[in-house]
Amino acid sequence: MKEINRKSGMTPETFIKEHLQANEPVIVTGAMTGWRAIDDWGPDYLKRKFGDMEVQVYDDLFTLLNVEGLSDYLDRNFGKPAHIPSTEYVRAYVRFKDIDFTWADHLFEALANDWAHPGFFPRDSFVLPLSPEGVAVSPVTDLFPYKGLFISGRGARTRLHRDPFGTDAVLCQFYGEKKLTFYEPRHAEKVMDGGAFVDPMAVDRLKFPEFESIEPTFEDVLRPGEILFIPSGWFHDVLTLSDSISVTWNFVHEARSEPYRREVADPRNDFDRDMLAYIGGVS
Repeated sequence: MKEINRKSGMTPETFIKEHLQANEPVIVTGAMTGWRAIDDWGPDYLKRKFGDMEVQVYDDLFTLLNVEGLSDYLDRNFGKPAHIPSTEYVRAYVRFKDIDFTWADHLFEALANDWAHPGFFPRDSFVLPLSPEGVAVSPVTDLFPYKGLFISGRGARTRLHRDPFGTDAVLCQFYGEKKLTFYEPRHAEKVMDGGAFVDPMAVDRLKFPEFESIEPTFEDVLRPGEILFIPSGWFHDVLTLSDSISVTWNFVHEARSEPYRREVADPRNDFDRDMLAYIGGVS
């Protein structure tokens, strides 16, 4: 068990070779220097600008609990006493499927000047969203799958899971700290039972008898100003250590597209194939 490697000054070429193609997590430091969001984003700022906006509130494993005003969530979950942890998690996603729902597109439009395209993150040659070589896209202004503003009170958690479709993910931490627990893909049979994932904090030993034979591959704390890369297939559990604000998105780059192509070809993924087709990632 060890901390995730931290790097600064990384170029897109280095990121692609040493982490994307190698399928290796990394925490990038220094890539958010100069972003207004580092100084401005906090509960008071969000309440002042977006307090009346409706947001999606989830439990610790992506079950939608409620849609409510952001101010109501912040008042109920931020600044709570240490002995009363939060159990609710705002995941304000952009519109990723052509259905009626509460989306956060206008929120990201209003926040676009507060942050920037990370210098290490590629600008083209994506399979998802579809962006051939020379056609630049950016998570700041363009539609990426599962792009969302994550807001969580201390104690809120995203239980152990892996991201869908062989997609990779990025998480930018603006406010507060999160504990990260990672298990590498080769432990799939020990952390999964069918479509269910083990809960490392409350292990069902009958369902996951081999889980105790493994240790986390990485354990670390993500701090403000740091950016986490989560490679495809890695199992991760994220616990909010202090009231937190993050931005995340998923993607598939041509440099590592085979896991995604295999998942999309699986007929069991029909619902998400519809979502991916809407974004333009399925040909």
